[in-house]
This record gives sequence, C-alpha cells and structure tokens, in this order.
Amino acid sequence: MTADDFDGVEDADLRALLAEFDLGDDVRLAFRFEGESYDLVHVRDDVAAQFTDEELENRVQTLMLKGLGDPPSDDSLFDFGELDATLRFYDSVVVASYPDEEWSGVVVVAERSESEAVERTLDSLENGEL
Repeated sequence: MTADDFDGVEDADLRALLAEFDLGDDVRLAFRFEGESYDLVHVRDDVAAQFTDEELENRVQTLMLKGLGDPPSDDSLFDFGELDATLRFYDSVVVASYPDEEWSGVVVVAERSESEAVERTLDSLENGEL
C-alpha cells in the first residue's frame, strides 16, 4: 500500500503506518470507510474468488460496522486517551480497525500467523508511534 491509498485519512501517523504495510500474502483485505461508504484498497485474489460481489460487500459492511463501534474517543473512558487501534483475533485472521475520526477509519484483515501487518501495528503501538 502507498500513502496515496489513504489520502482521506486525517491522522498522519496512521497514514504513515498504513503506507508501510506490504501487500504480501498476509493481507487479505484492506479498506477505508467514512460513514456508510467505503473504498476498497486491497482484496487478495483468493479472497475475491472466495466470495461473490454481494458476499464481499456484506463482509465489508460487517467489518465496517464493527469499526464504527470503536470511535477514536469514548467519553466514559476519557482518561485512557484516544483509541489508536482495535485488534480482533480469530482462529485464522486478525482484523485491525484503526479509527481516524468519529465516523471514519481503516480496516485491515491479515493472516493471523506471521503477519507483517499485525507485527508492524503492535510495534507502532508499543513505541508510541501510533
């Protein structure tokens, strides 16, 4: 992915992190969302073949709703600061949701084992870069 893929992302640190992701075999799906609309940035070939267009749209909509459920700030948890990312670990994949603004963000779905996307996210969070 390149920085141009995420021009609409307001958070410069998030934009820089996403631009560093290698679209190797570990990234299955990546998209940016705002409100009810989304832009697919990447769909791995085998994932595209696995789903019909309607099924893929439903999958993206479900992931987008989960991302919208985790806004960057939460009044009840104000003392924690801003939310940088939510990682959901499933048996075979990790879904990383990065809130950008109140109704926008980025979702990246990567293979769970040996995922550069997951490792880069965890490193950035630990080092305070995100």
